[in-house]
Amino acid sequence: MKGTHMNISKINHKVKVKQSMQVRIILLVILIMPFLSGCRVDESDYELTNYTGKSIATFEKNTKRQLTEDSNGVYKIEGSLQLIAPKGAITSFTILGGSEDYKLFGVGIGMERTEAEPKLIEIYGAETNKSIEAVKNSVTHTYRDKESELYLSYDIDTGLVTEISYYFLDIESLEEEPTNAGELVALVGDIRVYYNEAMVYLKSAQENYEVDYGKGIWDVDIFGDGNSFGEYIKDEVLKQIIQLKVIHDKAIQEGITLTDEEKADARSYADEHFLGLSDDDRDRYLVTRDLLEKVYSDNILAEKVFETLTIDVDTNVPDITARQITVQHILVHSTELDEEGNRVPLSLEQRNKALDKVNGLLEKARSGEDFYTLAEANSEDEVIEYTFGRGEGPEGFSNTFEQAAFNLKTGETSSLITTEYGWHIIYCVTDFNEDATIRVKEAIIEERR
Repeated sequence: MKGTHMNISKINHKVKVKQSMQVRIILLVILIMPFLSGCRVDESDYELTNYTGKSIATFEKNTKRQLTEDSNGVYKIEGSLQLIAPKGAITSFTILGGSEDYKLFGVGIGMERTEAEPKLIEIYGAETNKSIEAVKNSVTHTYRDKESELYLSYDIDTGLVTEISYYFLDIESLEEEPTNAGELVALVGDIRVYYNEAMVYLKSAQENYEVDYGKGIWDVDIFGDGNSFGEYIKDEVLKQIIQLKVIHDKAIQEGITLTDEEKADARSYADEHFLGLSDDDRDRYLVTRDLLEKVYSDNILAEKVFETLTIDVDTNVPDITARQITVQHILVHSTELDEEGNRVPLSLEQRNKALDKVNGLLEKARSGEDFYTLAEANSEDEVIEYTFGRGEGPEGFSNTFEQAAFNLKTGETSSLITTEYGWHIIYCVTDFNEDATIRVKEAIIEERR
């Protein structure tokens, strides 16, 4: 997308979403279709009320399940689920006894009646009718409001839910899915992210990342966990967009809106961005001026929400208050557990042997051997690496461990540190873990609100 680097840089400068809101609009890029099609199924994807008014295609995409059309407008997963979708929009769901995945208002097959009924009463109020079906040995409760009806059946003997049916009555009020936005790629509650909006963020970011790191960045195992960078961020991209939409809803609740000048800024950025796109990109990614104006407006509004809600909040948190360090350690026990689970000293012979071992390890650590590898092979603590702040040292270790750790500079190795467990050798990975410190600052600011 020619010209998008300049546009996104401008909007990032104009609309810098604060870290303390955890809504940094990090424009991460991936090859969209392989990643979006591979996104994992979230629990919310099985909450059927999320699909009221949606298409069968949307349901199949999000749940990774294929429906069979039984008759005109009736779709099934045999023995598990039935949907009715007149004119293509889903208005009815019936969960049958063979399904344990799907839910209606959080209620599913096999749930205890005593757990299910309070959930429905919270939505509908008291039941409007109750009937007994002797043949099925079940009781069916009816719940109703102006928009919908729900029927909950449970077994008389076991009290377990056996069938749930939901019918949306106010069909005329259903919101139609956009016809020019592409596929629905994420659905969380009422929040929807469509293909074209995702592409605005994803494709715009492509230039930024590849200019800085090259096209090979997507295959790099940055975190050392066997996953490529592209695999790691496939869910993060959508989460960032969803966070932005949550803030938009918050703005509506708080009565926060854009001024005429801010709206003009959004239009200006959108026009510049749109003119920088080729006709092929506009057609392929379904990008319109209106969509771009919405994207820029959402970003500007997010910044305004933050400023409005935190105007009276002290957001100054000194590094010394929030500072987090990361250390690795090797533990060699000088004690052991007796038959009653009490920690007792080793015998003199065992103690001397352990002390020789830890002194040898200290010598190796100071000679430059890779500390993590050394710890992994020799430490008697299951945990090798700890990140913590002042007063938050590893549970069970004495303050001596924490104090020794905070006295180290990045790359330094301690002498032998003694706690009730034995001898420790501590290596300082970093005496200022920036990411962890930022998270602590965010938490402190959040508590002040």
